[in-house]
Formats: sequence, C-alpha cells, structure tokens
Amino acid sequence: MASTLTPTSFKIKITEEQIVRNSLIKNEVTHTIANVTNVDRRIVTCPVTTSVDLFNINGPTPGAGTFPSSSLQYIRISNLDDTNSLAIIISGSQGTFTQELTPSNTVFFASSQITSSNFNGTFGDNIESVTAYALGGNIDVEYVLINA
Repeated sequence: MASTLTPTSFKIKITEEQIVRNSLIKNEVTHTIANVTNVDRRIVTCPVTTSVDLFNINGPTPGAGTFPSSSLQYIRISNLDDTNSLAIIISGSQGTFTQELTPSNTVFFASSQITSSNFNGTFGDNIESVTAYALGGNIDVEYVLINA
C-alpha cells in the first residue's frame, strides 16, 4: 500500500521581548521547514543521576527512536524542570560534547553536522545520538525532531 501522507511544512517562531524604561523591545525570527516527512515529539522522564538515550540519528532509514542524519532539519530539547539542570550529551563517531541545559531552558540544533574537537573550517562528524543526564532530581525532558 502506498503512503497517503504528503509532506507538510513546520514553522518555528522565536520571540524575544524586553522592556527597557517602559519601551518594549521585541525581536521575532520565523523559520519554515518545507517537505517535512518525519516529526517526533516526546516527553521523557530522566531519573536522577541516570542517563537516558533520547534518540539516535545514525540510521539510513527512520525506525523506533532512529532517524536519518542526512535529512535532519531541526531538534529542540527542553528542560521542563524549574529547579534542576540536565546534561545533554551529543555523540558522533569522532567524540562527544556535553551542554548544560539549565532549568526551564531550551537548546536548538538546525543541522546534524558537528565537530567535537577544535574547529578547523569543516565539520568532520554528524550527530549520532543524544542522551540526557538528570542532575539533582528526576527531570522531564521534551524534544522535537524534524526530518525533511
């Protein structure tokens, strides 16, 4: 049976607002991703001092928790906890790097290309997996992953 689903668009809108001396300063950035073929959105609870694999991006075809890196367009990872930080571990074939995700904050990625060493003008690796590690308490983590 042929798929009856057709690719759609996904819109990302970031709004920044600040009031300085009763004047509103507002910046908005909108980005639309066309031909979206896969969307995965999930909320996962990470137990304290435990790592949880959020997803893998090293498969040639989509599957359970696996997405092709060649078509990755967008990742959003949000720490839904208002007290504790998360460690987000991004792994590739050549190494890893870790980013602290403070309470109630979000990190975005718009490409699977990374480098886990000194940048020399090229990205020599792709994200293969993303893991969350809860610091200080059980933490709910939300992610959205878009392939097009």
